[in-house]
Amino acid sequence: MKKREWVVYLIRCSDESLYCGITNNLKNRLAAHNSGRGAKYTRSRRPVKLVIVSSEMTKSDTLKLEYRVKQVPSSRKIFELTKEENEMTKNLKKNLQVINREIKVLSKQVDKMIITVGKLEKQKTVAKAKLVKKVATQKAPAKKVAAKKPAKLTAVDTVFDFIKRHRKGVDVSTLMEKTGFNRRKIYDNAKILKKRGKIKNAGIGIYMKA
Repeated sequence: MKKREWVVYLIRCSDESLYCGITNNLKNRLAAHNSGRGAKYTRSRRPVKLVIVSSEMTKSDTLKLEYRVKQVPSSRKIFELTKEENEMTKNLKKNLQVINREIKVLSKQVDKMIITVGKLEKQKTVAKAKLVKKVATQKAPAKKVAAKKPAKLTAVDTVFDFIKRHRKGVDVSTLMEKTGFNRRKIYDNAKILKKRGKIKNAGIGIYMKA
């Protein structure tokens, strides 16, 4: 983007003539004119005074404006320079009006968007509240109770189970056949059951429930 830092200026010389030039440092340029280091035209017409200066523009635009100002007589130089300024001001006003209209349109669109977002947020809040209420009213599914596994019978329990089935008593041979235990194991378990008071001897090698 070109820098808009150049200006067109008009100065009045000591002989009342006008000089037009361009610069990107007006203060230094005026000092140069008054010290004799400026344009050849102003060296013998010092001191000079600033009459009017344009607004900042690109160097290319200042050269074009300077050329137009130099083509008209002194009586029209100020008018030519201010005419350009007025034209620029008009264009600026038009641009500002266009921008202002666009801002108003955008402002209305933003207002509509804000209203729409507000409605959506309200709907979202209502839907969330309904969902929470629905979940709260639903009963929690009943937990499945795991089926208890039957306790594994010990050798003592197995022997006692067969003995209590026979009210008149059961002998060791029958117990060995029913339980699959050997004779020693039958005797050992019977001894434990007798100590617990659960069985008693109904005869030699015969046991019954106590």
